[in-house]
Amino acid sequence: MAGADSGREGGRLQPTWLQTHGRDLRFLLTFAFLMGLYYLATTTDTLKKDFFPWYLEATTYVSGSFLQVFGYDELRVQGRVLDLKGTWLTIERGCDAVAPTALFLSAVLASPAPALFKVYAVLGGTTILMVVNVIRIITLFLTRIHWRKAFDVMHLDIWQAAFILLAIVLWAGWASWTTKHRRKPSRA
Repeated sequence: MAGADSGREGGRLQPTWLQTHGRDLRFLLTFAFLMGLYYLATTTDTLKKDFFPWYLEATTYVSGSFLQVFGYDELRVQGRVLDLKGTWLTIERGCDAVAPTALFLSAVLASPAPALFKVYAVLGGTTILMVVNVIRIITLFLTRIHWRKAFDVMHLDIWQAAFILLAIVLWAGWASWTTKHRRKPSRA
């Protein structure tokens, strides 16, 4: 009789779709929720008027300081502008690495991992993304000075894609590391 044994194979009850895919579904829903919170938060006046201008100026200052250390002594840093003898670069919203960082953090926080592992990822991954962003700004400024024709390609095509890819690779590497370290048998 059809239906009497549905869900059974060899007399054993087969797990439901939710039982076999529930963890993945929880990850996706949590990830989507966290990214939604991020995008909602970025529309608030507090972040728009207080955080982002301050953060962009701090990023510009750090990037300019490194350029000055590496021999660009005549570089002027004013607010969000790097200026070297009339060649300038303005650090705008989107040049802050906040969106790729939110992508990385959302994936980490949505992952089924111990809280301490998530703390390591949040601190380490955020630091790496911030450092790479300063490197990105420095290379974009140097490209603008020394190879102006390549600036748009570097800015829009290479660095934007590289940043998203970096956030995904950092998360995937951390998730792989977490999985290996959680499954290690303890030595008694």
